[in-house]
Amino acid sequence: MASAFRTLPPRAALRYAPRMSFVPSGLSSRLRCAVLGLALCVGCREKHGPPRPLQPPRVDAISALRPGTTITDVTTANYKIDARLDPTAHTITAAQTLTWTNRGASAVEMLPFHLYLNAFKNSQSLFMLSSGGQLRGARIGNNSTSWGFINVESVQVAGSELISKVRYPGPGADRTVMELPLAAAVPPGASVEVSMRFTVQLPEVFARTGYWHDFHMVGQWFPKIGVRVGAPGFEQWDCPAFHGRAEFFADFGTYDVSIAAPTTHAIAATGVLTDVKDTPEGIRTHTFHAEAVHDFAWMADPFMLTLHGDAQVEGGTVDVRVLYRHEQLAYARRHLQAAVGTIELLSKMLRPYPYSVFTVIDPPPEATDGAGGMEYPTLVTTAGDHALARRGLRLPEFVTIHEVGHQWFQGMLASNEHQEAWLDEGLNEWVDGHVMETLYGDGEDAIDWMTWRANITAVRRAFASPESSLAPIATTPDAYLDFDAYAATTYGNTMFAMMTLENIVGTDQFLAAMKQYAQAWAFKHPTGSDFLASLRASLGDIDWFIGPALQQNASVQLSIEKSHCAPLTPPRGVFDDDQGHRVIDAKAAPSTGAFTCEVVVANRGGVPVPVEVEVEFADGMVERLLWPAQTGNWHRFTLEHNTPIAAVRLDPDQKLVMDNPFNNSMRSHGDASASLRASARVAFWAQSLMQVVGL
Repeated sequence: MASAFRTLPPRAALRYAPRMSFVPSGLSSRLRCAVLGLALCVGCREKHGPPRPLQPPRVDAISALRPGTTITDVTTANYKIDARLDPTAHTITAAQTLTWTNRGASAVEMLPFHLYLNAFKNSQSLFMLSSGGQLRGARIGNNSTSWGFINVESVQVAGSELISKVRYPGPGADRTVMELPLAAAVPPGASVEVSMRFTVQLPEVFARTGYWHDFHMVGQWFPKIGVRVGAPGFEQWDCPAFHGRAEFFADFGTYDVSIAAPTTHAIAATGVLTDVKDTPEGIRTHTFHAEAVHDFAWMADPFMLTLHGDAQVEGGTVDVRVLYRHEQLAYARRHLQAAVGTIELLSKMLRPYPYSVFTVIDPPPEATDGAGGMEYPTLVTTAGDHALARRGLRLPEFVTIHEVGHQWFQGMLASNEHQEAWLDEGLNEWVDGHVMETLYGDGEDAIDWMTWRANITAVRRAFASPESSLAPIATTPDAYLDFDAYAATTYGNTMFAMMTLENIVGTDQFLAAMKQYAQAWAFKHPTGSDFLASLRASLGDIDWFIGPALQQNASVQLSIEKSHCAPLTPPRGVFDDDQGHRVIDAKAAPSTGAFTCEVVVANRGGVPVPVEVEVEFADGMVERLLWPAQTGNWHRFTLEHNTPIAAVRLDPDQKLVMDNPFNNSMRSHGDASASLRASARVAFWAQSLMQVVGL
């Protein structure tokens, strides 16, 4: 086969030329194991010596939103938090005031809050029971210092202490949700102010948050109010217990957060740094301000350095920063280049990045499994710093690109991740392919090292089995068999489906449709129905594809059922004319020298995509055939030619990315015997795998 792993047809003419001279979660488990299993850690944990006081950082003399950026109706949940980190005990003491506005059309008598850190409080939380105590390669420890939790010690509304009124709905021993009954209902359009004091014990770094020695990654760490969803007048709270395969959903608001920590620790956080104050006791308070965001995360570490770069976005620049330890400098430069390029590209493809600052945290390698590869508004963590990730082996770049992409598919669009994770992870995976291909070149965006070349889509397809999913793409994360099934379908199958639809309708049209969706629905919590309605408005009737591909457990499973040729001979036998007279009595008509051929193709997958078939004859002539609209699961082509068929190839341009390409080629010499079919497939596997690694 000449094009077993060729990339998709050229995409829209989006180009990126790096301005900087010096230059992240979404891999399937099998691909992740294959890549990371070959990689070695940068090395043993370096001896940095004792932490020393750092010079005060420079305050950001910029607004949280880039000048000229206007975003309306994004102040539903506003937080003011004062926190203090004890880096030795790995604890946080904090007080917060939430001002929440009822945007619905019905009164509210109860406020629910996520207490995500209680997922790591004991083995009986829903998270631990549903995940088995592991996530993305990291596992909760077995000692007393491994566990983490959040204790709410005080809850006040209008000066009244209500801590005795709070309840924990479970299930069972789970305490990841706290409900606060109100003495007086909050009417539509009104606001309520809730003050809390709470203490956090960080776990050893696990499932996106915690500490590893001196490194602290603090995510999902404060009581976060749920979201009211539903038709006006019939709203209900969306605030479920934290499940091992679910992520997050929250309202937009403004955050003013002060973080007190020893002067030995660098602090990075969501938003912009507005103030820095030191005390004689060696405590430094950093104050951050963020607008139009739905979460706040931060990092503390005594050994982090910072690289800066500028991303050019319509109307100005974005200050892009990478925080790293000095032994990771070479990787930090690669992460910075990838982040700058992704922000610039997606600002053109979707909508301009609205914030003034973007921060990438490059965790120490020992903390990567627990803290790496996670997205928060204006701040992400990355991964991939391994000794074998040489320049041109682009795992570090891919992780950064994936996490930066979440600033759109999760950060701004903010769909409900624990209900429709595919809207976030899957669409983000789709855009990752565009970014990788544009920044690093078609056909070498995954690997460009020595003589090896590989495309990211080809690599993903080589390790994926989209036809083997046990559940539709539009499935809630907690309904999947396990994390691997969730990841393969939500990340990979959604990406394959979107790329297939893009290739069918045309790249220019599909990119325009996605841009329209991003611009119309940013900061509005779109649902799957909203997304599909937006696509229909741009692309017309796509229900023939959307129903089977997203809402049913259907795929594309192409196969060549038959390829056969026979000599073409004149008619033989006894024939009558219209008056019943015998006119022909041929006993042994000679062959014409031509052949009549039959090709039967099938699609057992259930998604009725148009299928192109390429037939190559023994004389070198090639004919393209089209099975345009499937009315069944198989189709027969009949052809005549001077020579027999030498080869048949399905989907020769690799447009149908949902399909497993290893069944799409057959070489024959007049028959379709099992031996020929088997040998053709063996050859196809060998050539395809060689193309993946560039041999």
